Amino acid sequence: MVFNTQKLTLCSGLKLLVALCAISLLGCSRSDEQGQCNAAPQVPVRQVVIIGIDGLRADAVSPALTPFLFRLAESHGLAWGKIDVSNGRTQQTYSAPGWVSVLTASWATAHGIVDNSSAGPIKVQTVFERLQGSKADSRSVLMTSWKPLYDLVQGRLRSLPEIHHAAFLRQDDAAIEQEVLTTWRACQPELAFIHLDAVDKAGHNGSFDPSDPGYAAAVRETDSRIRRLWEKAFAPPSTQGATPQRLVIFASDHGGVGNSHGRYSDAERWAPLLAISPSGYPAVKISSLVDIGQVSLDFVQ
Repeated sequence: MVFNTQKLTLCSGLKLLVALCAISLLGCSRSDEQGQCNAAPQVPVRQVVIIGIDGLRADAVSPALTPFLFRLAESHGLAWGKIDVSNGRTQQTYSAPGWVSVLTASWATAHGIVDNSSAGPIKVQTVFERLQGSKADSRSVLMTSWKPLYDLVQGRLRSLPEIHHAAFLRQDDAAIEQEVLTTWRACQPELAFIHLDAVDKAGHNGSFDPSDPGYAAAVRETDSRIRRLWEKAFAPPSTQGATPQRLVIFASDHGGVGNSHGRYSDAERWAPLLAISPSGYPAVKISSLVDIGQVSLDFVQ
């Protein structure tokens, strides 16, 4: 029998990679992408966390369905607002253009992602690139379970040093939650986008309607998930014993009618929004999707 040493070397290398993934803190699998969110050398003075709740209709935010988020707003003397994610009925109410508008601070006419079938590339810089360009030592994080969004954004970010930007593609919202709870206190990026997708999936499986049992259950579970993240990850001090001045923005990309979205009905184009500024910092003004990215950059730069 003749052995191919080149193939043996390759096989050994693959086995080593699998072993490293098995013992890694972050973990690897065929459906996951591994980020590089290592422990921060120091806690940033200011930090922005954008929590994107995909498919959350404006009328789904209520004491009954989102008790934690409702109380969180009240405890800071705030009320939930809503924004027109269609830019005056000129941008379709799909997830890809909506979230890319958040992460580029520009509308689809500029970034080029017009629907969920748009292959990219994104035509303008993301907020992650702009932050790294203005602060060479900055750190940012993207977490999502929706591969089209991951592929679009990461397609723009291949030139960013991995030590400064970590991207995580995980299986579902439960895996996203576990990733945050595992890495957040040590990671402490200046800018983070955490995308939760369960509400949108429930809308497509049933109806984007707070009276739909499946949709309502997904909204309640997402509210509970955010409560756990707030109490276990964001509220405690970092592993360095400090807590940054943190701006937290909760936003949705669209609502829905029946089991779909994409057009311009009020139920599709009006989405809920809440921005919580740190104590002593003036309330930020957000009136559109594109304001979210710009406000975030202004806060941390």
